[in-house]
Amino acid sequence: MTPSFDTVASSFERLRAFPSGVPEAIRSAIYVAAQISSPANVLDLGAGTGRIGRSFVSAGDLYIGVDMSLAMLREFQANAGSGFLVQADGGQLPFRKGAFDVVLLMHVLNGASDWREILSESRRMVRRGGIIVVGHTQGPESGIDGQLKRQLNSILQEMGIPRRRPQESRGEALDWLDSFAARHVYSQAASWKVSVSAREFLERHRSGARFAELPASIQELAIQKLTAWAERMFGSLDTGFDEQRSFDLDIFEF
Repeated sequence: MTPSFDTVASSFERLRAFPSGVPEAIRSAIYVAAQISSPANVLDLGAGTGRIGRSFVSAGDLYIGVDMSLAMLREFQANAGSGFLVQADGGQLPFRKGAFDVVLLMHVLNGASDWREILSESRRMVRRGGIIVVGHTQGPESGIDGQLKRQLNSILQEMGIPRRRPQESRGEALDWLDSFAARHVYSQAASWKVSVSAREFLERHRSGARFAELPASIQELAIQKLTAWAERMFGSLDTGFDEQRSFDLDIFEF
């Protein structure tokens, strides 16, 4: 939910699209696990281009999508045509307390330095008996993406860039929510198989907002080193590998 996503908005979804039916499965899993009635008042923090939010809009929910990036919200608007979108900081929301049945945090908490502010505001927004939903895409640790992420972190560390620990940050945030929630439900909303390559990872990572914040010289050198490592490891950047993906939900009732 940072302004840096403005620079990658136009290519963001092309490189990160979900298979057909996955966003709808995510919405359905939330409704089933949380036992809430449709339509609901839904607040989506870090709505981005609407990869997931569009399924709520299409289903007729009273949906509000929030993001700090105006360019991302414009992409959302161009592809959705309806829904209420707001440019705002997730730590300082312009809505009344208890206004929402559902607060969505999809791909928001990994590596977020300000997750306590975001979660405090999320708790303020959700009504009594409402839910906060944390969601993320999960892939195998031993897969191509997992190997490339770890190698890139090592390269950046050698270049003096502090290591990001997204899983630790997300785990701390989930524990914090769990300490306040009346009920915590885990659900695997969807699972699918995808063919991935090192080239696809490199292209996608170049458009990642946090990577794009680094100085251009560091970005280029890191990509060069990662490319050389990938060619040694996999023989070709275009070699395809089948991997399993899932979308996991942690649903907290308050």
